[in-house]
Amino acid sequence: MSKVNYIVTHFNEEASPIARLIGPDGKRTVGWVYVWETSELSILWINERDLAAFIDPLLCPERLAKAKATTPEDVIAFLAALSKPGL
Repeated sequence: MSKVNYIVTHFNEEASPIARLIGPDGKRTVGWVYVWETSELSILWINERDLAAFIDPLLCPERLAKAKATTPEDVIAFLAALSKPGL
């Protein structure tokens, strides 16, 4: 799976972690998915060079749909691909 680099530009807002990104080994956390008060989704990578192969828990289609208004398309596409059951 590829990786999306996205710089978060929020100030004085709160975000909460909602999922962790897991590496190809299926064990190691390589990043976190955060949701902001605006419903925007962003990614915090632990190490810039790591790749994510899984997401836990899977993001529901409703959350992704709500985030589309405020989240860059490449981030939505990346998270949607990881959120498909059976990956």
